[in-house]
Amino acid sequence: MKGEKMLRFVRIGAVGAALFLTFLACGKKETGPRIKWQFIGAAFTSSPALGADGTVYAFSERDTLYAFNPDGTVKWRLGLPDTVFYHPSNIFITPVVASNGTIYIFAADGNLYAINPNGTVNWRFPIKTDFPTICGTPALGADGTIYVYAPESLYALSPVGIINWVSYVGGGSCITFPAVAGDGTIYIGADGELVALNPDGGVKWVADMAPLIQTADRIALGPDGTVYVFGTGQNDAGNLLAFRDDGSLRWACALADSDCINVGTPVLGTDGTIYLGSATSSARGWLYAVSPAGQVRWQKSTSSLVQEAYDMAIDTEGTIYCVEGAFDADGNLKWRYPFVGSVPVISPGAPAIGADGTVYIASTTGLFAFESNASGLANSSWPRSRHDNRNTGNTLNH
Repeated sequence: MKGEKMLRFVRIGAVGAALFLTFLACGKKETGPRIKWQFIGAAFTSSPALGADGTVYAFSERDTLYAFNPDGTVKWRLGLPDTVFYHPSNIFITPVVASNGTIYIFAADGNLYAINPNGTVNWRFPIKTDFPTICGTPALGADGTIYVYAPESLYALSPVGIINWVSYVGGGSCITFPAVAGDGTIYIGADGELVALNPDGGVKWVADMAPLIQTADRIALGPDGTVYVFGTGQNDAGNLLAFRDDGSLRWACALADSDCINVGTPVLGTDGTIYLGSATSSARGWLYAVSPAGQVRWQKSTSSLVQEAYDMAIDTEGTIYCVEGAFDADGNLKWRYPFVGSVPVISPGAPAIGADGTVYIASTTGLFAFESNASGLANSSWPRSRHDNRNTGNTLNH
């Protein structure tokens, strides 16, 4: 609803923010960011997206896409057809913004929606999938092609909703998202295999990842063409694999012997360090830093209030953000985000970082906007879980 004013929308000044936040770093208090605004009228469980005009898009767990103005007021909201009941796969339904402002959502009813910047539906396309196995986030090609993965197949659609091709790639899971390289190669993980497809849908190569990775394949791309895949194997062991762009294995790094039930997409620092997040069945998150050669540099456990801290983003200052808070490159906690009430924060989504330094974090307690000293995402090949603030999953987009 345009111009809608929400009673739950709160502005907090610098004094209030200082009282509201707990800042921890190296055992001492540290000055943290000022809260610009917060919206607590809905629970958001996936990564927000930013439009070119500063609009913030966030998808709620109750099948509603919100658009916020840069000042935090609601621009519009669009309810999409829901399923019979709430399904946890909604936490992976993430908005993707095209260069022309169109927003794509692969929703829980099995349709891919193309939504205009004013909040109206332009078109929708039914993706063949069996509820409740829903896959979440499309990727965009440099020419605007939309790549959508549903169990067993990858779909390629034109920007006007016409299907270009469908390629069978195998089983996979609801947290398997395509990633697109600069040469147009599309990578997808399925059934313990890493599949590389040409832009026309033909198979380029297939690499076997089993038994190290059998499910939950999350992909990031390095500047030299290295394909990083984080996933789980036998006994829920968490492993990070690095492949050359010809499909040969460069190295494998074991991160957890067992109990790694969910994993996040790797992100890369400007020095090539790979940062990752995961969650365990004991309701605890873990953060890791791995060198470009495949050695673990550090690992940290998150707060007991943060049950899932998969996805991250890195800013121009080298600060690493997840739903726990902000970390420096050595893994030291600089400060924590606020927890509203005593309810644990459950959000695997990655923060978005605007060019003005505003950090947007979505969680089950609401959507928050913080100030920072950064000027956007780090200048690396993959600084955020879906590569960029538009969630395109393409190395050529910014």
